[in-house]
Amino acid sequence: MRKLTLIAVALIAFPLFAQTTAQEWFNLGVQRNDARDYKGALEALNKAKEAGFAARPLLNQQMLRAYAQTGEKEKAFTLLQAMANNGFGPATRLNAIDDLVPLRSDPRWKKIIEQMENNAHPCKLSPEYRQFDYWLGEWDVEIAGQKLASSSVQIVLDDCVVFENYTDSRGYAGKSFSIYDATTKKWEQRYVDTTGGFHTWTGGIEDGRMVFYWKNPQGLNKMTYEKEGPDRVRQLLFSSNDEGKTWQPTYNGLYIRRK
Repeated sequence: MRKLTLIAVALIAFPLFAQTTAQEWFNLGVQRNDARDYKGALEALNKAKEAGFAARPLLNQQMLRAYAQTGEKEKAFTLLQAMANNGFGPATRLNAIDDLVPLRSDPRWKKIIEQMENNAHPCKLSPEYRQFDYWLGEWDVEIAGQKLASSSVQIVLDDCVVFENYTDSRGYAGKSFSIYDATTKKWEQRYVDTTGGFHTWTGGIEDGRMVFYWKNPQGLNKMTYEKEGPDRVRQLLFSSNDEGKTWQPTYNGLYIRRK
């Protein structure tokens, strides 16, 4: 009985021998961080890393706690920079960890945190996403001098998407979602309406105008949005049967900001 008791005590005193999976090593690292055994935490967390612990952001945050509290600032900032370079964000999760206070007075902290915030909110800080902001607002739409429609154009989804809700006096309605695609470096607009229409337009800024193109079985279409002062935007549509060599106008609408 005494031999069994000694074995049980040993297992409690030295839990490393009982931890075999990556998750168990990670759990032990968290427990040791919480108990302020930061060196022991690093030992367990490195074992979790070697064992292939999958939730790397969680592992990194725990390792940062231990590095900060053991005075290993260079290792902490090397890890922080790698996290930022790999797209980690937002930084609010790190700002909430008290064990990281020793790192916050270092000038590198602010720079890396800003990079992480950029990762989390790219549309708010990249100028390309702001190229179509002149279309935002509440509008009356005139065709041939007569008000025939209303449009509400908003910025949505963390300032990433320009959303239009368009209705006219005949009961027709349409909605569009426009976004800058950072991968292709082009703007995309998806348009749907009450006739069952679905159009995918692609384009970008040309000579200060937003210009979209849509190819369908009948030919090529072009749509432009041009700012005519602070409270007016001209929308023009054209069609072409010769791959854009010549264009025929099909629509001329003037957006007038509602005041």
